[in-house]
Amino acid sequence: MQPREYDIMYSLETTYWWHTGMMAIMERVLSPTFKPGAKLLDIGCGTGAKMKMLSRYCEVWGIDMHPRAIELCRERGLENVQTGDATALPFQPDTFTHAICCEVLQNLPDDAAGMREAYRVLKPGGYYYISEQAYPVLRSQHDISQGAVRRYTRNRLRRLLSEAGFEVERMTSANTVLFPLMAAVRLASKALHPPSKVVPEESHSDLKPLPRPANYLLRSILEAEAGIIGKVGLPFGLTIITLARKK
Repeated sequence: MQPREYDIMYSLETTYWWHTGMMAIMERVLSPTFKPGAKLLDIGCGTGAKMKMLSRYCEVWGIDMHPRAIELCRERGLENVQTGDATALPFQPDTFTHAICCEVLQNLPDDAAGMREAYRVLKPGGYYYISEQAYPVLRSQHDISQGAVRRYTRNRLRRLLSEAGFEVERMTSANTVLFPLMAAVRLASKALHPPSKVVPEESHSDLKPLPRPANYLLRSILEAEAGIIGKVGLPFGLTIITLARKK
């Protein structure tokens, strides 16, 4: 995400359906794993909304490559934040019990290096939660506008995690109910603006600010999915969510 977007996202994310819904799913998946003394690193922490939510369960730390993101985290009252690179984390090995990485690996030129770094800073048995965009066929100008260089399949994520040393405990899809509509939007955008011809500076996201009733409805859909994902996995959707552990 480009720095110019942080002011917009900061004002929206407390009510914005996508972010609140995805955080509800994260909380469902991660909350059973926390024990006293847990210490979590948010890799690509953005403006700190995830850190703020998870701080009720554990000590939270955050890192992001954009200085403006770190400024906004501190405006939230978050202190353990700093700028840094996901492929060269400024922490000692075996530091954290948890690491989360949400829509970040897809932006890295070397996503395998990002996974290896997460493995390095986690304690043995530590949890690694990732959420990434699914279905490479849906890559459109939305992805380019967000700086994403790829989308994932489950097989690719499993392979990368295994090569980094992780064991996959859970893998599920999310954004399942909205998948037909949003897939159609992405495919239409791809047809009108082929990614190979889109200039990053001229690309546009298809996620827009919505009226409050629409936000509430869409957020409710994702929160309902969170309840399901807390019990069973979903077979398809725009997002792949994985919970892995360091061996």
